[in-house]
Amino acid sequence: MMLIISAAEALLEVIEAIAPVLILFFVFQVLILKKIPKNIGDLISGIFMTIIGFFFFFFGAKISLIPMGTQIGSFLSTLDYYWVIIFALIVGIFAILAEPAVNVFVYEVEKVSSGYIKKNIMIMSIALGVGIALLFSVLRIYLNLPLALIIIPGYILIIILAMVSPRDFIPIAFDSGAVATGPVVVTFILPIMTSLAIGLKGEFSGFLGLGTVGLVAMFPIIFMLCLGILIKRSETK
Repeated sequence: MMLIISAAEALLEVIEAIAPVLILFFVFQVLILKKIPKNIGDLISGIFMTIIGFFFFFFGAKISLIPMGTQIGSFLSTLDYYWVIIFALIVGIFAILAEPAVNVFVYEVEKVSSGYIKKNIMIMSIALGVGIALLFSVLRIYLNLPLALIIIPGYILIIILAMVSPRDFIPIAFDSGAVATGPVVVTFILPIMTSLAIGLKGEFSGFLGLGTVGLVAMFPIIFMLCLGILIKRSETK
């Protein structure tokens, strides 16, 4: 019974999330363009499949990924800190391999660059960035560091790197940070960090795990800008 109620809540949340986009499309298409799409049947079918797809992912995350991340975080809080750091680094690297948005992104970049920027190198750079981001997130929890102490120097470094990185790499770098903060990070890694903070610091310390997504968005930018600089230097030799 509880599973059915949870499924109904998940479906309602998905519909509430998608409804504004559908309303905006309807207003633009019918009231402004005053035109019904020719492929209206395919459009309705696509909307229905999108809702079903989002529902299965969101419901699956609620009953599996989020609880699993919570349990892992609680278990990690019982280990020595160096094992936790190693685990966070490994999870960050491998989580990106399962991130759909990252795989689509690197494919598109490789395609528009005519193979100049290889997708495997980009995935490696983004994965290392996410791994280092989780490492800093763990250190922040253990040392009770303010998020600003990591974020501000990080973005100062990004500004400096952007000044010397190839111009074409700057938008790629910032987009890589955006795609790294996909559903795997939010539904799996974030619960690990909040549960780790609660296990180490107490019930009301889960906020120390927050900010992880912000770090995950920042560090891939740094690594991709560094990749651009390395590629530029290899060409000049």
